[in-house]
Amino acid sequence: MATTLINHIEITPGTWVEKPRIAGHRITVQDIMIWHERMGLSPDQIVHHYG
Repeated sequence: MATTLINHIEITPGTWVEKPRIAGHRITVQDIMIWHERMGLSPDQIVHHYG
């Protein structure tokens, strides 16, 4: 599982978003957590809406 996370989550120092985000996207891990925890979206729903 750790290898999977390393391949899919990135942090780029010196950019406007230095938070962990989905590799290749501007979507932060925090955004995913909010959509899942507070809005009740399932992982499948998140992928459907945000690719």
